[in-house]
Amino acid sequence: MKSAWRCAFLLAAMMAASAWSHPHYHNPSPGEEGAPFDYFILALSWSPTYCASHAGETDECRLGRGFVAHGLWPQYINGGGPEHCETAEAPDRRTIERTLSAMPDERLIHHEWLTHGSCSAMSAHDYFLSLIKAVGALTIPEDFDGRKTRHLSASQISGEFQRANPSLSERSMVLRCKAEQFEELRICLSPDLQPVPCGRGVHSQCRQGSLLIRAAPAPERSSGR
Repeated sequence: MKSAWRCAFLLAAMMAASAWSHPHYHNPSPGEEGAPFDYFILALSWSPTYCASHAGETDECRLGRGFVAHGLWPQYINGGGPEHCETAEAPDRRTIERTLSAMPDERLIHHEWLTHGSCSAMSAHDYFLSLIKAVGALTIPEDFDGRKTRHLSASQISGEFQRANPSLSERSMVLRCKAEQFEELRICLSPDLQPVPCGRGVHSQCRQGSLLIRAAPAPERSSGR
């Protein structure tokens, strides 16, 4: 069964595609000839690990989320990727509001645009729509809903994602950890958002043995009267 998490982002992507149609955007789309990079890294942070040391500081932590989008980063196959490309554009309000469904931190949205999106050969609108589509295309295993603490090895985590997403391979997915805690899943995608082998220097950084996958904190309740 596909998770409710995936369905929510697919809905956001479809709404965005419809609501954001605008003749102003003429930048190259992902996969078009001339894109100044080879592939993307879609970075998905495991929010409970971050929020364990930043509780209540951002909407991400107040919402009690599991995975949240950290970014969609243009990369070179031989290592690294372009950053901080010249741009006079900034995400408009509608773009920000749509992107909050995947990346619930407005400061991070602006940071990701200036650092990575500016090098994507896309408008801010198209770049963040691509991020939402990439997130929505991924099936999150049901046990990664954030409702309970788990202990799994890196290979077990990878295995669960490969079973839920047959197009993924070991070479198209890496894990990041903070000491013994699972911190981030990174998936390598072609410019048209299909899984591809990761380039040079992209590899998992987790210790062997059991890793802590924290449960998400309970969402904060509003104090409305």
